[in-house]
Amino acid sequence: MSSPNLLRLFLRSWRLIAVSAGAGLVLAVAFSLVQTLKYSSTVRLLITQTNVTGLDPYTAVKSTERIAQNLSEVIYTSSFFNAVISDGQIDAGYFSSDEITKRREWRETITTAVSPGTGVMTVVAFHPLRAQATALAVRVAQEIASQAPNYFGYSVRVQIIDDPLPSRFFAKPDFVTNGLFGAMIGFLAASAWALGKTRES
Repeated sequence: MSSPNLLRLFLRSWRLIAVSAGAGLVLAVAFSLVQTLKYSSTVRLLITQTNVTGLDPYTAVKSTERIAQNLSEVIYTSSFFNAVISDGQIDAGYFSSDEITKRREWRETITTAVSPGTGVMTVVAFHPLRAQATALAVRVAQEIASQAPNYFGYSVRVQIIDDPLPSRFFAKPDFVTNGLFGAMIGFLAASAWALGKTRES
């Protein structure tokens, strides 16, 4: 049996595909609406090494990048979390008392990224209150600067190079991305169904 003409298939089933894609978009946005809305606040750090004697520039940069990546993982430890909220600026009641749940919430609250080939780390904090998101981003940045020498030696220096930048609107959930993903799922599901019906006939 010859394969179906895909263009003809889509033209014949375009209403079903359009409705399915629209339904997927609506469901995805509706699911996003029932989640907790959160603001974000972003801080950027520069990580350098003061003593790189004997290292060529490429190796020195890669070493600094590696330190930044390691610090990104240190952020998610329980000792780091306790240090961040210990001074009372952060509402500790926002996080669960259950250790497993608390660690998951902490990973969802703080995200990090290291720019390739540099020692620049971006820290983003999420919270339902914009002020708390900013406080979290600042406290994490301050704690990284304070603890980095303890982990990697006093030749490592961390500087805050950007003031915290809070989002104007809610940053989580991402309605646009979720909506497009839902529409794509609806589109693919309807296309697969239409293709299956064509092969049966």
